[in-house]
Amino acid sequence: MRRARSSHRFPAAGDDTLATKNGEICKLAIAAALLLLSACGGEQSSPEDAIKAVIEGLEQAVETGSLQEAEAFLHPQYKDRRHPSKRAALGSLWAYRQRHRTIHLFSVIKAVDVLPAERRAKAVVYVAMTGTPVDSVATLVAVRADLYRFDIEFIGEGDDWRILNSAWRRADLSMLQGNSG
Repeated sequence: MRRARSSHRFPAAGDDTLATKNGEICKLAIAAALLLLSACGGEQSSPEDAIKAVIEGLEQAVETGSLQEAEAFLHPQYKDRRHPSKRAALGSLWAYRQRHRTIHLFSVIKAVDVLPAERRAKAVVYVAMTGTPVDSVATLVAVRADLYRFDIEFIGEGDDWRILNSAWRRADLSMLQGNSG
């Protein structure tokens, strides 16, 4: 399980609360963030560790608002059902940053499955995005954050892994209760 604990200010013009009324932009921003997390993993002891490192790195890039860092996690051919290209996904993340000054992500990696012969992998990650720091599932429940399930597809390139595709949907907080923070 990986959690982000830092808070960063975005150079945004707009309010600094995460309005749920604009859920579509939020979903796109989360998807872009997860895509960024699955980029280069560096020298790791296993493909699973490399993929987890990518997810953690993407999370940090989203919280700091670094589109350049996030871009490195996406494969050049990245696309999903709402974004026909990597550029479109990054554009959604940029738009979300402009609306929100502070983003805190809380993520739980539920599964990582690697197919080494095919240089492909899949991960299931639950992500909550809030305007306040969250350090445990109990806190997440208390702030009644929106939770999303991401199914992410990775492709291996040498020692690096990048996100090729992702799909996301709303998830119920009960999926995480019973896990420790």
